[in-house]
Amino acid sequence: MTGWTLYTLQWDLMHYSPYSLDMTSSDYYLFSHLHLDGTIFHSDDKVKNEVDRFLDSLTPQFFVEGIEKLPKRWQSIVDLNGDYYPH
Repeated sequence: MTGWTLYTLQWDLMHYSPYSLDMTSSDYYLFSHLHLDGTIFHSDDKVKNEVDRFLDSLTPQFFVEGIEKLPKRWQSIVDLNGDYYPH
């Protein structure tokens, strides 16, 4: 269904490796704002609570801004011929 919808909208698709963490929007934007600064967690529940607290503190505008930055991020990778960082 998703493929058909994209086809009917005539959207161009960018194909990239599903394992490319450099293209993951959560790594690029979302978690770059999660500052744990060397915090040591002694249980999975404490980590989950901290991430939940962080996510609950974000506004809808935060997510809009992150999504709006994706095309520029993707274009920079295209300009580098698939390299993620200039050498």
